[in-house]
Amino acid sequence: MKRLFVLAALAATVSLPALAQDAESPFKDVIEARHGLMLLMAQNLATLGGMAKGAVAYDAPVATRAAANIAALSSVMSPDLFPAGSDYPTAPDSFALPAIWSDQAGFLAKIADLNTAAAGMVASAGTNVDGVKAGMAALGGACGACHKAYRQPEE
Repeated sequence: MKRLFVLAALAATVSLPALAQDAESPFKDVIEARHGLMLLMAQNLATLGGMAKGAVAYDAPVATRAAANIAALSSVMSPDLFPAGSDYPTAPDSFALPAIWSDQAGFLAKIADLNTAAAGMVASAGTNVDGVKAGMAALGGACGACHKAYRQPEE
């Protein structure tokens, strides 16, 4: 019986730090998901941005694929990725500002603007480099407007 008590105490001692860590970061997974979404978005924007700047040769199939990826990624952007309490500085690794929750209508409008800009890029990316440039201007505006209002700048 004494051995069982010692083993139970040891197991509790070893597992408590892990449980405490999980309790401190209930939004860890959703924050990682939105970081991953933004990284994928940035990767595809970089492909198109390189073409728009002339740093990379325009390639219609590559531009079309990157635009389609951006549209797909922007279509999953939703308030579900931003549960209340997952804001900066409350949640570790979060850059989401509390304005997301205090101005939910504005945040939803920014998501809609992103989806509109992404659809425009899909329509224009495969046409020519000027289409990519026009699409980048709209996407940059949509991304920048949302980040300015709802994202803490990285320090």
